[in-house]
Amino acid sequence: MKFIKKLFSIVFLSFLCFGCSMSQEAFQEINVSAQELQEKLEAKEDFVLIIEREGCSYCEAIDSYMETTKEEHPGVVLYRLDITDFDLMRKEEGDMTLVSESEEGQILLDMAPYFLYTPTLYIIEDGKAVQAGIGYNEATKEVSLWDVDSTIDFDKAEGQEFWSFVESGQGE
Repeated sequence: MKFIKKLFSIVFLSFLCFGCSMSQEAFQEINVSAQELQEKLEAKEDFVLIIEREGCSYCEAIDSYMETTKEEHPGVVLYRLDITDFDLMRKEEGDMTLVSESEEGQILLDMAPYFLYTPTLYIIEDGKAVQAGIGYNEATKEVSLWDVDSTIDFDKAEGQEFWSFVESGQGE
């Protein structure tokens, strides 16, 4: 009788452990337009956003790292915004903020007025950007942590491993 109880307990615990992990969804990367981003912000959603552009070697490096490691991060959802055609520019040389005459660019700058570099990740809570992970160090696999209320100073920024940053914005 003890053997049957023990066997039942092992089967039950195995089901709990493996059943939960098997039901977890794979990593998801979802492309969004500026308009879809604005809708998510207006709906006061919580999510993690990565902003990239074509021709950015740091963006390519972070994409390569994600591609080779994403299976180790099931259940993680990352929204991606490509800003290649957003007409973002510095008003004057040396400016530490950007301007845009396009609607898409203005949506981004309304959300993140101190956005300057790609790639940049934002943790969005209740429709507001609350934390930024800027750039990408390929050697350490880190982004530079910075607040969203000023332009980053890379000399003062601390690093955080890319996946740790992304997972910290996934909520409960």
